[in-house]
Amino acid sequence: MSAARILLMDINRVSLDTSTDMLEYPVGLLYVGAALRQALGERVEVRIASYHDEPENWPRVEKLLRDWHPDVLGLRSLTMGRRTMHRLGTTAREQFGVPLIVAGGPHPTHDPADVLANPAFDCAVIGEGEATAVDLVGRHLAGRSWGDVPGVAVRNGAGVIMNPPRPSLTDLDRLPLPDHGLMDFLAANRGYVDFSFRTDVPHANLFTSRGCPYGCLYCHKMFGRHFRAHSPQRILHEIRVLHDDFGIRRFQILDDIFNIDRRRALAVCNLIVQEGLRIELSFPNALRGDLVDAELIDALWQAGTRYTAFAVETASPRLQKLIHKNLDLERVAEAIALASARGIVTRGFFMLGFPTETADEARRTVEFACASELTQALFFTVVYFPGTPLRKLAKRLCGLTDEQLAVEDDYVRTRDGPYAFSRAELDAIKLAAVRRFCFSAKRLDLFFRLMPNFYTSRDIDAAIMANLISSDIDVDDLPDSPHTQLLRRYCAIARRFSRKSGFFI
Repeated sequence: MSAARILLMDINRVSLDTSTDMLEYPVGLLYVGAALRQALGERVEVRIASYHDEPENWPRVEKLLRDWHPDVLGLRSLTMGRRTMHRLGTTAREQFGVPLIVAGGPHPTHDPADVLANPAFDCAVIGEGEATAVDLVGRHLAGRSWGDVPGVAVRNGAGVIMNPPRPSLTDLDRLPLPDHGLMDFLAANRGYVDFSFRTDVPHANLFTSRGCPYGCLYCHKMFGRHFRAHSPQRILHEIRVLHDDFGIRRFQILDDIFNIDRRRALAVCNLIVQEGLRIELSFPNALRGDLVDAELIDALWQAGTRYTAFAVETASPRLQKLIHKNLDLERVAEAIALASARGIVTRGFFMLGFPTETADEARRTVEFACASELTQALFFTVVYFPGTPLRKLAKRLCGLTDEQLAVEDDYVRTRDGPYAFSRAELDAIKLAAVRRFCFSAKRLDLFFRLMPNFYTSRDIDAAIMANLISSDIDVDDLPDSPHTQLLRRYCAIARRFSRKSGFFI
């Protein structure tokens, strides 16, 4: 009897209409694939693919479905990829007759009703997927009913039944290593930038922990609020395998909150140094800024960290409480300064347009960014994703309907929302933010001094161009600094070749 073919596909839709086209390989699906192979052995043949949501890529997806003809199709999707998720599910069922089609990831976890409104989908996996996938696929292959599998949502007539949740795995070291042999992960982002905004850089992604005890209302909480972690020894083993078997020396850590357990974070850094590994680390997301101190910054630097993002979101103490992030703004400003002084490139993430936010509060966030030692900053527009407490808060405080809060596939451009000022004012605040932040003499000095510590000249060029295009700054408004003449040349190129408009950094 031939092995059942399991195709796991990530729908990658994160770059939006931006100046940087971003693509990553789905390390979460590599965990699921490894779990299926460990549990079901030769009964399954697993293949993992990443679909970048562009029209020219669609024929390749159809060819894969036609030629490989999977017995089970699992689609992972963010909310922003939901339309493509539905199209893929419908195509797989109606044109290629795939017997079992499952959706998982952030969007199916928080809006299973949207998934199951499409008859092409048999069920939606809620939250952590390894054990649920093994149970579901194992029953399907045995010809047994899987409708009561814990951790899935199933259709019940016109409604949806949420089966009992599957307990989260407490000992992550019991999981097999994510199986990087299941796809050409080194080729996945060729021509695109990774989560650290580098272009065409061979790298591997690491999840060293799951779960976050904080209650930020905008978060999908895929892994729950109970923090669970791989041991430092297991993390070192995974790094060593990727380093020795695949030649990887650049690693992105994608945890929700790597440094909630400070002792473990320091132990990971110390083990890397003791092992003598000459690697490079980046943290596109995983550090909570007000838990960072000088000792941790030194340890991160010694272990090879050259880039980290700090998710500040808002500089309004009122809004910090409202969204339940409760970030200590003074401490995160100190952490940014410590990282920058050490030579680490820092990027700040900020969100404008929270429920009841005033124009003064939005400007306060911009002021925080401009006063900081950040190398770069992004000013996003708040998106109210289905299933998040933030969406419920907006409906309760501002009386908005689901239709009014409908997710547009963009957290970069502005939109009307439940904030206490006009969209035109938000446009003006964002434009002023990009101009003030990117082109002060202080920022330019930080930018040109620190960016070479992590980025190639090509990526530095791209960052400058993105700043110029997003700011729509006039060449005569550039500040007087040692870099003015260089910026004038970039500005001329941006005006000549850019077809972008609006905010996209």
